[in-house]
Amino acid sequence: MEATTAKTAYALFLHRAELHRRRTHFAKVSQTKIQLTNQLIAKVKQRMDSCSYEDLQTLVREQQFKRLLEKKLQHRAKQLKALVKQNRKLKRLQ
Repeated sequence: MEATTAKTAYALFLHRAELHRRRTHFAKVSQTKIQLTNQLIAKVKQRMDSCSYEDLQTLVREQQFKRLLEKKLQHRAKQLKALVKQNRKLKRLQ
């Protein structure tokens, strides 16, 4: 349990450090959010037998949030690849 707590604390540290940067990187911030959400989901799943209805609702919201972040991250990666491809085409034309 202490290892999970240490991982969570370090992930929070990384997330805060990235947010304090002058130029935050969308991908890094999203990755740390996903990591933190995964850890929260794992904690709730460990105590599933004693979960209340509210805990289960929270679990569902966390899983939806994680999926949304992953989709946004994938979409952003596709956008960046398209931009790189477009820039290469423009450089060839010049």
